[in-house]
Amino acid sequence: MSKGRLNEVTKLPRLLLYKRNASPPSSAVMILGDMLGLNFDYREPDLIKLEHRSPEFKKINPMATILVLQDGDVTICESHAIMKYLVNKYGGERCERLYPADLSVRANIDQLMFYDAGVLFVRLKVVALPTMLQGLTGPTKEQVADIDEGYTVLEAYLNKHSYIATDHLTIADLSVGTTTTALQSVHKLDKNRFPLSAEWLERLKGEKSFKKFNEPSVKELSTILNVFWKKNKERIR
Repeated sequence: MSKGRLNEVTKLPRLLLYKRNASPPSSAVMILGDMLGLNFDYREPDLIKLEHRSPEFKKINPMATILVLQDGDVTICESHAIMKYLVNKYGGERCERLYPADLSVRANIDQLMFYDAGVLFVRLKVVALPTMLQGLTGPTKEQVADIDEGYTVLEAYLNKHSYIATDHLTIADLSVGTTTTALQSVHKLDKNRFPLSAEWLERLKGEKSFKKFNEPSVKELSTILNVFWKKNKERIR
């Protein structure tokens, strides 16, 4: 094969990603993209201005959510689906480690990603959105208890494996890990109560791509929440 033909085969496309920097799902996809050597172009709809609910954006994503991936004629509007698509299409040899073909392992990865989508991330969202849009002054006792319940589930899974779904890092760790680190801005995980989860988070923070994208995302989210909590408290004085 000629050098020109080799470059044509190995060249990866530029993908368009609608995302927000302080968003755990956005971080998870960007971390995976970095691990796979993918090239993203970015657009960032303004949530405060409700740009994601505009007619123009709803033509792209009828669910009016962020994030969205456009890969040529393919549009995918949910982070977990995006990650599975990317690793299956562009993962190459890395796919077997990040999303193994073994059905039992893959099912375990899937169920943790569904748990993230349906439970854990929701427990972040029900605090974050009312904080920015409805004047919430901080997490309620019930919300804190729900987050602790989420940590209890993670601890149970980590009692079986060193990573969330198996004994090495997979795409489940990226999704659940970005949500869990974001939750630290709302209610910190008790290291004495959840030691395995604390150790797992430290392992994730040591991953180069995870640190590169997730650390600034969590910092930005924490800043946003604290600014809004302060303003919201001042309004009701």
